[in-house]
Amino acid sequence: TALSGGDVNSNAVTTKKMYFYRTPMVRNELSDKFAIFAGPSSESLGRDIAHLLGLHLNAMDVGQFADGETSCHIRESVRGKEVYIINSTTSVNALMELLLVISTLRRASAKRIIAVIPYYGYSRQDRRVMGVREPIAAADVAKMLEEVGVDRVMCMDLHNDSLRGFFSPRTPVEHLLPGPVAAAYFHEEFCSLDETNESPYPPITVVAAHEGQVARATEFRKVLQKLSGEDIPMAFISKSRQHGHQKEYEPVLVGDVKGRKCIIVDDIVNTGTTLRNSIGQLKENGAESVYAWATHGVFGSPNNDAPEKLQATPGLDYLLISNSVSINRPLPDKIRQLSVAPLLAEAIARALHNQSISGILNLDEMRRKAERYDD
Repeated sequence: TALSGGDVNSNAVTTKKMYFYRTPMVRNELSDKFAIFAGPSSESLGRDIAHLLGLHLNAMDVGQFADGETSCHIRESVRGKEVYIINSTTSVNALMELLLVISTLRRASAKRIIAVIPYYGYSRQDRRVMGVREPIAAADVAKMLEEVGVDRVMCMDLHNDSLRGFFSPRTPVEHLLPGPVAAAYFHEEFCSLDETNESPYPPITVVAAHEGQVARATEFRKVLQKLSGEDIPMAFISKSRQHGHQKEYEPVLVGDVKGRKCIIVDDIVNTGTTLRNSIGQLKENGAESVYAWATHGVFGSPNNDAPEKLQATPGLDYLLISNSVSINRPLPDKIRQLSVAPLLAEAIARALHNQSISGILNLDEMRRKAERYDD
């Protein structure tokens, strides 16, 4: 059965092969000892994850009372069970829903509660700018999750890996990186191109969207090189701002992109300003074509016209985002959504079977034949 593809968008995509996964089925004797729920902000993704695990989502009702307060009702017994709740914190409402669901599960005597947060909201508020009176909201969210009773957290592509340190040692945090899955998708796309030269693989440069994305771009490049067997150079765009709230900056390209297909790597695209500036910089320096990968497409606000602006950007071939954030409106043709349900299902299956989660994206094992957990 195919994955649902998420929300109302028809331009959902997956890799043709399972490069990094075994079949994430759960052993029969464990299926009665755990439960899996999905909050409103991740309901479609949660259904796909449950499907891959060979299960159905457990039933709960999350909504609002007439006065706007969040309501939560778990409709099945979770006493003594290991419970996974999938919910991106894309808004204040989504965050409150996650907190109250965890509180409800704790009061319902769940044995362990694992919050699976595909998109960790407030992650960009991870420090205080010198002289500015503002919260460290990413840390405050971590404290709230611990206070209501979460035992473990799974996040996907945190804005800064140091966010894991905002949780106390008694709350382990798994940090899943979908970049290698995106690299595999681009590899399949480039292999399908009809090239007339001797090499079937086109000249590619991986471009970090700014200095803070060099580590992500490096990991992306490693996978692309492993799959293609080609030497793939890197470049990055330097953007210098006096402080985090400044919107205008002058991008400077470091590296050679002339005549090459470029893939811009970033973690979040919200307004699309950084991405559009980067595309313009690459085209000005002779790039043949420009693609982009950003894990989180945060386009949820009705007033956000970033998708339409990116569609109208002449230098962009397409932007690939994941389905970590639910988008309840059609996306234009230049924006594709890559399903991360297999990655999250694999992580949950490994956690249930006490196996290494960090080993999911092991490059040395990605060509091995798929195995099953329930053999």
